[in-house]
Amino acid sequence: MNSIVKREELGDVVVLHIRTTSVDAVSAGEIAAACNDMRPITVLNFSEVSFINSAGISALLKFVVAARKAGHKLFAMNVSLHHQKIFKMVEMSRFMPTIEEGDLASYR
Repeated sequence: MNSIVKREELGDVVVLHIRTTSVDAVSAGEIAAACNDMRPITVLNFSEVSFINSAGISALLKFVVAARKAGHKLFAMNVSLHHQKIFKMVEMSRFMPTIEEGDLASYR
């Protein structure tokens, strides 16, 4: 089975490219598992994601809150406008703000 997460190491930053169009509880669990070895800054790239169901939102939110409590900085990249609104509604953007790809250079 191919992993739905492709990891890209950039010094103190790790970018996790989510390689599925749909995030549900199972794929959110795989995303969380891919974050076991976090860097000071971890970026989740949502460029291929077009759908996140409620179970996916819930699982992502639990993971994001736990990671922030553990002192990790999380960012979301390439999030659709629709998902940005949902992230704001469930306060996920408080724990995982969005970042532009061009801004990553300043963290390298």
